[in-house]
Amino acid sequence: MPEPRPGRRAIGAGLAGIALCLAAGALFFGSLDRLWPLPGVALVADGEALELRARGLLDARQFDLTGYRAARRLVADTRTVDYIDRAFGRERTLDWIERGAPLYGHRVYFKKSGETTSYGVEIHPTAGINGWWQRLEEDRPGASLGEESARALALAALRDGLGLDPTLYEERSHAVVEQVARRDHAFRYERLLSEEPELRERVDLRIAGGRVGRAVRSWLVPGEARRGARAAEAPAQALETVGFALLAVAVVAAFFIFLTKLRAGSAELAAPALWSGVVFACLLGTYALQHAELFAYWEPLWPRWVSDLRYVVFRAIQEVWIVVVLLALIAAGDALDRESGAGRGASLRLLGRGRLLAAPVALASARGFLVGLLCGGVMTLAVLALQAALDAPAALQPRGFFFYPLNSASPPATTLLFFLGVALAEELGYRYFGGGWILAWTGRRLPAIAIPAVIYGLTHTRLDFLPTAEPFWARALVLTLVGAVWGWAFLRYDALTVVLSHYTADLFIFNWPRLASAQSAAVAVSLATIAVPLIPALLWLVIRGPARLSAARR
Repeated sequence: MPEPRPGRRAIGAGLAGIALCLAAGALFFGSLDRLWPLPGVALVADGEALELRARGLLDARQFDLTGYRAARRLVADTRTVDYIDRAFGRERTLDWIERGAPLYGHRVYFKKSGETTSYGVEIHPTAGINGWWQRLEEDRPGASLGEESARALALAALRDGLGLDPTLYEERSHAVVEQVARRDHAFRYERLLSEEPELRERVDLRIAGGRVGRAVRSWLVPGEARRGARAAEAPAQALETVGFALLAVAVVAAFFIFLTKLRAGSAELAAPALWSGVVFACLLGTYALQHAELFAYWEPLWPRWVSDLRYVVFRAIQEVWIVVVLLALIAAGDALDRESGAGRGASLRLLGRGRLLAAPVALASARGFLVGLLCGGVMTLAVLALQAALDAPAALQPRGFFFYPLNSASPPATTLLFFLGVALAEELGYRYFGGGWILAWTGRRLPAIAIPAVIYGLTHTRLDFLPTAEPFWARALVLTLVGAVWGWAFLRYDALTVVLSHYTADLFIFNWPRLASAQSAAVAVSLATIAVPLIPALLWLVIRGPARLSAARR
């Protein structure tokens, strides 16, 4: 018997929905720079070029790097950036950053197997050097310079190494440390950049033996401003705490439901164990790709594999609770879904069995991508409305989750792994269990959409890589609205649709620094990465689509 064909009204509604999602996606993509503004410096850099530049600086200072291996990471002094942004305005902040303020930098670390002396250099993305340092054991021999000779070396490093004018700086302190076989001197220099609002620059220098072992620039947030910023965090901390308290209640309920259904024989473990295992594997894969983090953890007196194994194992131990909690959440949500007969987990179960070309999986792939664009549009409209009504600023990025791909040995792989884990954990928790449980409990759709969305928004209150930075409740409101869209999509479609929609939105967001880099290879790979949630739909169209179209014509 042939399948019934959709009527013209249904086709029209479907096309209108697709057009709405595409328009929302265009708004989202076109507004990435307003939601996640970047500082206008080279955040995506050539690692080999950075290493060569760092080696050149250390070679010029007569440090022997023969046999040393290197790793690099992007760093940002976000607290100081936030202070300067509030106190001096966005335009002046960006100008300072572009002209060399030590607020963003690419750090290159050097270590050598069997050697305890290590080195580091921080290179400003577009200007000069933010600093360098040497980590030296206290029993390493060296010269014992007098105060004036050491000061002369420090001032020369300030001038020639960091490219600063020593006459602008005031010496604030000098300390002498008598080591086992050498004398070290520590100098601190400061200059006033602005009296009101207050802003200072500090340079810390250490003369280890007869050479400059440390010279590092930093900009200082005044103590009063630091205390004020900490005090201002209280309302956001309270909102977040309420969110996690409610989430804890939901987790306890999930364990109760899971154990009850398991005892009754209506809970299945295979699929929940698979998806919680996938999340765990995604996290471990992400950590394993954090080359600079692994490098920093390496004890050079050990074989490298010992440090790497220890790092991954201890990370696994720290994250294993996620497997247990997710197992309960997914199993409880799955049992409730089966009992209701709604079938919102059917496509997820098909995908778990490897049925990538199954029609429900392909449909969830296409719908998920479109709903992800819709969520991006909703977020954009909410943030733009807050900016217009309250002059609510978006914080300068990157920060938080942005650093996982930016500092990875493989940014595309890290982006795909980490945000797949995030999408699975959050949507199978908040929507598959949370939405399904509240629907079963109340029999009403509105609470099933709204309550998980509110908890989702509250638990994201202090994630400063999300817009918008102020007022304290704005981020919770924006994420609640986005969560409501996912809640609607879950009840309207299925769990796999919302997982893939969350995945799509995150891939757009966290590929943004690479998309904005103007590096053609990085842009091309990022666009391909964003399209990954569409793979089941595209494969179905290519492999199964022609046969289905031929059958429909007959």
